Amino acid sequence: MRTLRTLVLCATFASSAAAQGTLSTQGFGYPAGGLSTHAEGLGGSIAENDPLSPVNPATLAVWGRPGLYFQYDPEFRRVQANGRTDNTLTARFPIISGALNIGPRFTVGLSSTTFLDRTWKTSSTGYAHFATGDSSLYNESFSTDGAINDVRAAVSFLVLPTLSVGVAGHVLTGQNRLLISRTFADTSFALFSQASTLSYTGHSFGGGVEWRPLPILSVGVSGDAGGTMHAFRNDTTLSSARVPKRLGFGTVFGGVSGLLLSANAEWNGWSAMNGLAESQVKAVDGWDWGVGAEVRAPSLFGQEFPVRLGYRHRILPFEANQAEVRETDYSLGFGIPVSRGRSRVDLSLTRANRSANIADVSEHAWIVSAGFFIRP
Repeated sequence: MRTLRTLVLCATFASSAAAQGTLSTQGFGYPAGGLSTHAEGLGGSIAENDPLSPVNPATLAVWGRPGLYFQYDPEFRRVQANGRTDNTLTARFPIISGALNIGPRFTVGLSSTTFLDRTWKTSSTGYAHFATGDSSLYNESFSTDGAINDVRAAVSFLVLPTLSVGVAGHVLTGQNRLLISRTFADTSFALFSQASTLSYTGHSFGGGVEWRPLPILSVGVSGDAGGTMHAFRNDTTLSSARVPKRLGFGTVFGGVSGLLLSANAEWNGWSAMNGLAESQVKAVDGWDWGVGAEVRAPSLFGQEFPVRLGYRHRILPFEANQAEVRETDYSLGFGIPVSRGRSRVDLSLTRANRSANIADVSEHAWIVSAGFFIRP
């Protein structure tokens, strides 16, 4: 049980004092999913009005013809701590989704997004002393690989040509594979290694509204009510908590020729997850907001070629060494129509800067996103 408690603690707390640790993957991980590449290029500012972002179920009404969407987001991260620098690459597939029209008013959709990504590794070195009087230099590493995913089934209803409503059910599921190992410089000492797997399940419900009072204006509002969440190992329940509640609202304005302006704000009740892990792990509530602009650039192969700029600021869910972690993003994106506009490829590049009130610790990342929207 002592080894298990150590593994659980390592699964939910990555030391930011080591160069191999991170600020962004503390606690249960980094909230990577929920925004399409299109939305990422605009700083998340169209999240409540974007049918490709599984945020507001009401937006499925403007999905259009049946189709599939999938996304790839590699992150190139640099962490600086105590005079040391570490570079890592984390490959993510944050969204896979599809939708289908049922008659002129109903649209149903199914999606899978990365709710919290927990892929990290941290290591340290030291000397071990034994009762025999011998000692040896060792290297000790802690790592976890896995994520909690959000599988959403949603349906939207077009009440009026300018008003749609939607409801959604969420199932949260995932695993974290944990490994702690120690190797000695003196090979006469045995290698120590211990592995464990923690699993998670939960559920939540949500709904939303999208209203277009004017042809140049769209307003979206949505929220999630939260539900029960459990952590367990094999068939043994270790702890229980609540799925975070969420409330978001956003608007898109197209009253200027060739220009779309957007803004979005979202509140997340991450503190509901407290109690799902050791007391040293603390989740904090926080706001996530962004603004963006999309400019219709000269056409490419006879199709419009939009250029997107965005800014985003948010508080990440988990503290690092009892300090709040903040993230500021600057993004640039493009949209490339294909198949005569039936399908689309979106590309974006985001510069993420993460900080906390911890001396000599900082984190920066480049996130490259590619989204593929395919319709027959």
